[in-house]
Amino acid sequence: MKKVSIVNMGCKVNQYESDKIASTLFSSGFCVEFGIVAADIFVVNTCAVTNEGERKSRNMITKLLKLNPDAAVYVCGCASQNNSENFYKIPNVKFVIGTQNKDQIAAQICLDNNMACSYSSLPFSNRTRAVLKCQTGCNNFCSYCIIPYLRGREQSRPLDELIDELNCLQAANTKEVVLAGINLSSYGKDLPGVEFIDLAKMFENRPIRYRFSSLEVNVVTEELIAYLSTQPNFCDHFHLSMQSGCDHTLKKMNRHYTSKEYLQKVKLIRKYFPNASITTDVIVGFPTETEEHFDESYQTCKKANFAQIHIFAYSKREGTVAAKFKNEATNVKERAQKLAELNEINHAKYIKKNIGKTFPIIVENQKGEYLTGHTPNYIMCYFKGDFKSNDLVNVKLTKPYLDGVIAEVV
Repeated sequence: MKKVSIVNMGCKVNQYESDKIASTLFSSGFCVEFGIVAADIFVVNTCAVTNEGERKSRNMITKLLKLNPDAAVYVCGCASQNNSENFYKIPNVKFVIGTQNKDQIAAQICLDNNMACSYSSLPFSNRTRAVLKCQTGCNNFCSYCIIPYLRGREQSRPLDELIDELNCLQAANTKEVVLAGINLSSYGKDLPGVEFIDLAKMFENRPIRYRFSSLEVNVVTEELIAYLSTQPNFCDHFHLSMQSGCDHTLKKMNRHYTSKEYLQKVKLIRKYFPNASITTDVIVGFPTETEEHFDESYQTCKKANFAQIHIFAYSKREGTVAAKFKNEATNVKERAQKLAELNEINHAKYIKKNIGKTFPIIVENQKGEYLTGHTPNYIMCYFKGDFKSNDLVNVKLTKPYLDGVIAEVV
């Protein structure tokens, strides 16, 4: 039995697609693992959201071949969609495909190894938290982003198809699902009679908790948030994409909201979920971002009081509108450091706010002497006990520790 190692780079949608490849290969008779482990065959699902992501995708292949110089390598994803020739130059790369029809990777591996390809609807993953891809593509064309050119136009998966897959996840005793998409908030726009809220309604009367991978401002309505507040299995972690808190920069980014509108949506979430974890992404050093623009963005972050800010330095991507902008951004490292210090303060405040509270968590991994798992509002817990992966336990948060808290089983 030949062994396949699948390495996933990038987003939750890539995770889902990697799991699908794994499922087919496992059903076809291969031994399948995830991560950087020695194998006969390597599959690398690449990322191209930044230049660094694309570089890491190429370097990953070199790293894997050190584990087995004779291994065959198969490549898919956004980076290979953007620059397939760069991957074909790497020794041992047998097959390269982009973002569409990634299941061809599994079919090609089976063909190259004279094995019948057997597709399966059963989930195959090394994570306790399943990912359900609800749509692909993006029509937003933010001026800094190359992904719409690589993933194509928005396309929602039929609701019945998602329900069928959710039934399979439930039958497999999945306890948590992350709803994901390239632009998840666009779900349903291209399906007659289907609305975004229908994604949440799929989970009514199911013993599965769920969360959204990322949301845009436009989809955060009172109807949606009020409905979610009535659902006991919804996880109150909102990753609300911002990118900048400066109105001038948002306009240059082609983001269709203002900082005031964004803060109103934060206020709406906290109206129904006072203890919600609200996280975001912020790009520092966008070409048109002056010191004054950065300060405006920084002040918006202070007002939003995020539980976590994911900070990215601007990455110039050829082929995007922003690549043509004159670069006026200076002191980018200093700006990122200032925002990181605010993030550290606010994250500590959010952790402190939750100390003493009790939450249900799903056991995920073993890290040293501790088991780990996340609360519904996405706080990492470190605790001890005689449990195995995927067990559901209640824990009380006792004190800050590393990136989360020490917790006690109750």
